[in-house]
Amino acid sequence: MKMNTLLRRSVLRAGLAAMIALTGLAAPSSTMAVEAISERLSSGTVTIGIHNRAPWGFRNADGEAVGYHPDLVRTAFEKLGISNIEFVISEFGALIPGLNANRFDMIASGIAITPARCKEVIFSEPDLSVGDGLLVKEGNPKNIDSYADFASNPELRLAGGRGTLNSKNAMDAGVPKDQMLLLQDTNALVSALLAGRADAATLSAPSVVSFLQDPNVKGLERAVPFTGKVVDGRPAALYTAIAFRKADTTLRDAYNAELKKLMDDGTVDEIMKRYGFTDAEKAPNLQTQAICSE
Repeated sequence: MKMNTLLRRSVLRAGLAAMIALTGLAAPSSTMAVEAISERLSSGTVTIGIHNRAPWGFRNADGEAVGYHPDLVRTAFEKLGISNIEFVISEFGALIPGLNANRFDMIASGIAITPARCKEVIFSEPDLSVGDGLLVKEGNPKNIDSYADFASNPELRLAGGRGTLNSKNAMDAGVPKDQMLLLQDTNALVSALLAGRADAATLSAPSVVSFLQDPNVKGLERAVPFTGKVVDGRPAALYTAIAFRKADTTLRDAYNAELKKLMDDGTVDEIMKRYGFTDAEKAPNLQTQAICSE
């Protein structure tokens, strides 16, 4: 084994040992936890899947991977002595298959916890609560202000991301499947809307806000007010988190320990504000296990 690899592994183990000593993690013992993570990340590198959508995980004009989740995991893992992070862009619907095919170690790109996804991957604790938003043409010429409008008007068409919870929420709220245009990314949704193939596009509310902040975006606006899927009298929300392979419980637990500290010291609040999130999007007092069991 090369000396630089040995050195990286030694540094990683030392950082992890200190973290475990402070947080009390054990799986089932501190020594075993250190060994498990250091062997899993022996080069000190983490590969992370993103789907290139602001504000979640995307490459900026300089080619750097940024966004709420990349910034969050980068901060967390730097405290574990892991600064070499590689980001891989994938279509949203291919993120979980890519994770389970070992294309990357984690997903950090606005993926929401759902019972169905909990059968395929394991999640960190929630880091945001996010509702749906709707993009429409400027002036909202079709007067769309709810998913119910699509159910009551068979002429309307709604564009949504393939495999996203926003699209699922729309159909759960009564939008007929034959009125849904399922596409692969935000650019495709916007193109369909501008070309008249769709009358609106559903995205997470922060994605809508972030998209409209781009000075190059013309002719579109956010539908306000907007009523999406309602559950027990309250708007349905996404609870986002970082996804890991089912076998990587120790890595997930190490990340969760750092996430809690970042929430407690205000770092998560700072990263939220950086990408336009408000207190309304703060993570709820709800554990991943409860969401997975719904």
